[in-house]
Amino acid sequence: MQQSNQSRSLRASTLAALVGIGLLAGCAQKPVEIIAVTPPPPPAPLVMPKPPRGSAARLAIPTPLPDGSFATPNRNLSGPASIWHLRSGLNVAALQCGGASSDQYNAMLQTHKTALATAFKSLEGEYRSGGGDWQDRFDDTMTRLYNYFAQPPAQRSFCEAAVPVLAEVATVAPDAFEGFARTAIARIDQPFADFWGEYNRYRVDLAAWQAKQPGGAPAVAVGAASPAPAGAVRFAPSTPIVQQVPGTPEP
Repeated sequence: MQQSNQSRSLRASTLAALVGIGLLAGCAQKPVEIIAVTPPPPPAPLVMPKPPRGSAARLAIPTPLPDGSFATPNRNLSGPASIWHLRSGLNVAALQCGGASSDQYNAMLQTHKTALATAFKSLEGEYRSGGGDWQDRFDDTMTRLYNYFAQPPAQRSFCEAAVPVLAEVATVAPDAFEGFARTAIARIDQPFADFWGEYNRYRVDLAAWQAKQPGGAPAVAVGAASPAPAGAVRFAPSTPIVQQVPGTPEP
C-alpha cells in the first residue's frame, strides 16, 4: 500500500513537472511582436519659380501701390489723353491682333476724325504748357506708350481685351466718344496690370525660394523696382512700335 501511494505521488510529481515544462516551453516559444516604424517621406524638392508667361528674369516693373494696383501710364488721364492713349493702344492692336482689327481701326479713324484731332491738340497743349523741351517729352512718352502696349508677355490677353473694343468703337456716337474712351482705356490697360501683378508675385516667390537655399543668399537681385510715375514707366528694352496703319493720323 505504501509503495502504491509512493508511485502515485511520483507520477503526480512527474506530471506536474511535465506540465510546468510545457508551460515554460510555450512561453519561450511565443513570438515577440515587432512594430515597424515607417520613416517620413523626404521633403519635396523646391523648384525655383519661373517668370510668368515666358517673361525675362529681371524685368523692371513698378512696385504695387498701397491698394495693390499699379501706376500704369493709363491711369488718371484727362479726357483728351484718354482719347489719344486709346488711339495708341488700338493702333498696336490693329498691328498685332490680326483678323478685322486693321479695318476696324481705320473705321474708327474716319468716324472720330474730329475728336481725335481735337484730343491731339489738347494733349499737345498740356505738354507745351510744361515748357522746356516739351516736344521731346511728348515724343518720349508716346514711344514708351507704344512699347507698353506691345509688351510680349501680355499680348494675348491684350488682344482679347482690345478686339472687342475695336468692334465697338466705330459705332460710338462722336459726342459720346470721350466717355467711351475713359472706360475703354481701362479695359485695354487691365491685361498689363494683371501681368505686372503676376510678375510681382513671382518676385516674392523667388525671394522666398532663394532664402531657403544653402546659405540663404539670394542668387538674383529681386528687390522691388522704384515706383514709376504714370507716363514714365520703365520697360524692358524693345524696338519702339511706331508703325502706322494706313490712314492713321500722325503727330
